[in-house]
Amino acid sequence: MRSLSDGIRDDDPYGPPRRQSGAAAGPLSPGTTGSSQRASYAPYRSPEQLSAPPTTDELAVVASANTLVGMAPEASVVVNGRSFVLDCIGTVSAIFWGMNIDVRKDFARYYGDGVGRLYQSLQARGALHHDLLPRPGDIIFWSNTWDANADGRLDDDPLTHAGVVMAVDPDGTIHYVHEHVIKGVTVEVMNLQRPGDYYGPQGRIINSAMALNSGISRRDNPPHWTSGDLWESFGDVLRVKKYFEVAITIPGTDHREPILVSLRPPDPQ
Repeated sequence: MRSLSDGIRDDDPYGPPRRQSGAAAGPLSPGTTGSSQRASYAPYRSPEQLSAPPTTDELAVVASANTLVGMAPEASVVVNGRSFVLDCIGTVSAIFWGMNIDVRKDFARYYGDGVGRLYQSLQARGALHHDLLPRPGDIIFWSNTWDANADGRLDDDPLTHAGVVMAVDPDGTIHYVHEHVIKGVTVEVMNLQRPGDYYGPQGRIINSAMALNSGISRRDNPPHWTSGDLWESFGDVLRVKKYFEVAITIPGTDHREPILVSLRPPDPQ
């Protein structure tokens, strides 16, 4: 059965997942469904940081993501000379590669599929957080979106999907882009103030269906199936972008400069 998170493909240039032995294998302590343990996390951003206008880098992530919205599931694309298959992690990777950032830079260091290795990469840089309100450009991690280990349970599968924040509404509804197994690269919503609610008080959708084969009209949904209820954490790539940045050499010169400058919006006046 195909999953929401296809992880690392057989032809991935970073090679197969690195196997580790013992209890230390895999990412550390993700996978809690619901919000019962999140109140203990210290705030990552101040109210002033959360309310600030979008930065140039945040706008660049959104612009890069918008070039992929509407692509079919697992479509093949070339971004700045690199090929990507738009599965879950391929979509996230292509978005950031479009603005000079290689989120797969450290994948060979870690164990697991693409989502797990991205989580570990950002965890190592101190760039994970559990604020209920993110900023555009933050990566979203979800757990338990499908039975990844095929044990018949839907509550023990950490880090099974990822997306990228596009915008946040005043009521806390987060618009994110991700690869959907049917819709392809699409923008959906999540609200961590009301994580288990599909509809908000005004009757609009505030949490999209996230668990595989779930939906508001289905009677066989698992106990946790909305995007808000399966949220795991956020990753702030932009705070550590210098570490992940890449550059190309202009042919015929020794000069190196960032790639895909055309996707970057102008600096605010």
